[in-house]
Amino acid sequence: MTKQQWDAIRNRDSAYDGVFFYGNRMTKNFCRPSCRKRGCDVRLVVIFDTAAQAVEQGYRPCSRCHPETPGWTDAKTELSRSAESFLRAHYAERFSLDAVAEAMHVDKSYLARCFKSVTGRTLLDYCHAVRCEEAKELLIRPELAVSHIASAVGYVSASHFTQIFRKYAGSTPTEFRAAYFKSLEET
Repeated sequence: MTKQQWDAIRNRDSAYDGVFFYGNRMTKNFCRPSCRKRGCDVRLVVIFDTAAQAVEQGYRPCSRCHPETPGWTDAKTELSRSAESFLRAHYAERFSLDAVAEAMHVDKSYLARCFKSVTGRTLLDYCHAVRCEEAKELLIRPELAVSHIASAVGYVSASHFTQIFRKYAGSTPTEFRAAYFKSLEET
């Protein structure tokens, strides 16, 4: 093991993920350099070039960093991605933190903390943003009333929809629609 490899392990440097893997001779587990588990003694570390090499030598993949899965990041990021997918699929339904947490099979407080730490926004904030994106697609259809669009994207009240839309899009739904059709006329 080089000093550079030990520094990467000690600093949990994700830049070295996939470059090498390290195992613990005591536990017979192996990890990515960025693994968030508690560090081990330098004398117990063994370096592997590939995850397959670690498995061949009898080491088990870490259950926290999943070194055998190349695209896997970490549990909080995976949970946040799942929550984003759930909200994109169910944006038109009534938003409930309890329902999202139940679908993810986790505690609602844990889900809310993880999502905020990974994305920098709350689940409700993300849901509003998704609803506004979908509303923009519907607003370019002149035959649909704004109240109908509000209902279609999950808002009970057209005035609440207008308030939220203004916050996320910078204009009211009616102003957005007018600006869209004006831009078509100019081209």
